[in-house]
Amino acid sequence: MLTKEQIKDCLAGRPTPVVPALFHWYDGKFIEQNRQAVAELQRQYENDYAGTGGALTVRTEAPLLDPGEFIDEWGCRFKAAPDGVGAHPTAPIVTNLAEWCRYVDEQMPLIEPDVFTDGPKNTVSRHPDRYVAAHFWRTFYERMYMLIGFENLMMEIATESELFKALLADLRDFTIRGIELLAGTGVEAVFLADDWGTQHRLQISPESWRKHFRPAYAAMIDTAHAKGLDVWFHSCGHVTEIIPDWIDIGLDVLAHLQAAALDLPAIARAYGGRMTFFGGIDVQFNLVHGTRESIRAEVKALMDDFHAHDGRYIASPSNSIMPETPIDNVRHLFEAIREFGGSF
Repeated sequence: MLTKEQIKDCLAGRPTPVVPALFHWYDGKFIEQNRQAVAELQRQYENDYAGTGGALTVRTEAPLLDPGEFIDEWGCRFKAAPDGVGAHPTAPIVTNLAEWCRYVDEQMPLIEPDVFTDGPKNTVSRHPDRYVAAHFWRTFYERMYMLIGFENLMMEIATESELFKALLADLRDFTIRGIELLAGTGVEAVFLADDWGTQHRLQISPESWRKHFRPAYAAMIDTAHAKGLDVWFHSCGHVTEIIPDWIDIGLDVLAHLQAAALDLPAIARAYGGRMTFFGGIDVQFNLVHGTRESIRAEVKALMDDFHAHDGRYIASPSNSIMPETPIDNVRHLFEAIREFGGSF
């Protein structure tokens, strides 16, 4: 386990005793299928930072749901994917500006300071010497399409509608409010998330992203930095075109580098050392179908490409470990991370 100061060294581009790592990120069905083995791995390997998160106060009453549907604390409707991994929104709950205004006034979850900060404060008190990152996920771009539907959101962005402008401003401010409260809990970082990439490209044009979303993210990052927090950001998919933008607006850590959607050696050559990169270990193909040798080769190549021993790289699977993954391959992965990342 690394100390708080050592994780800060990594983010600043200084060497640490081992390359920091997040080991334990499993899909729930993987845990169900490998419960004893996962418990053993958790005893053997410890994540090098601690995670936490704030709790929102729910104001949405459960609607009548179809079989297999569920709602989250925002009232957004979901249904589990056919293979049981993940879920997708099933129906918009907001369709126009008037409905959005009513939603904000009557249904949008609240950030009540005492409730929201209780979990992060407890995590910090339990781990006083560890670096703690507070997750505050799906509060901005992803939340927009969960609320109004993906195709609808694409049309609202393209037409620069009043509904989109309201969503953009209100959810930006909601996220900033959470960041401000997290800064008073003793955590070192806020960990934001929006999946911006498909397997091959951004979901909207880079120009549209820069026009509409970059200023909002810059405001979030500036708020966090002014309060003494680092900012970590998760995004799946191909996000190569906006990496320079993240660097320009001061993002500290970009996660989790979806290996199958990115040219990681090219990213390392172009941007390595300019921010901290986190992840990049393929969970879609190599971890599922590979061998001990192919997994070791992947981990070593990542460490080498990102000059991981010099700092500004954190090892991690690129997403949750899937149910079809052989447990022995997970053992091979963790062994390789510690072998090539150094050991205590």
